[in-house]
Amino acid sequence: MKNKRKNKEERELYVNIGNRLLVKRRELHYTQEQMAELLEVSTGFYGMIERGEKAPSIEKLVKIYEKLGTDITYLLTGDEREERIPDYIEKCPREKQYDFEQLMKYALNLADIGTYNAKN
Repeated sequence: MKNKRKNKEERELYVNIGNRLLVKRRELHYTQEQMAELLEVSTGFYGMIERGEKAPSIEKLVKIYEKLGTDITYLLTGDEREERIPDYIEKCPREKQYDFEQLMKYALNLADIGTYNAKN
């Protein structure tokens, strides 16, 4: 019984991620082929992600963030944050921006999230 519920919740999560990627792709006027190329996956695999049959790996989620500027939290939960890390850096006094950016890179590395690129 527990496995069925987990599989249903997992499937629902995959479908929601796929739907959000579909919306983002259409906003950008990209084809599935262009998105697949951007994420370095086959077009067929990307199609399975949009249909909720497969989920993007953490590596692919990071690529989506880096290349499309799409917040990973939004993809996973549907919650849209109004601000992203680069927005916070911009709000810092100019003389503190570099220090803040370095602090964020350090924190993300500690969390093992991957390389942070403030220019995204």
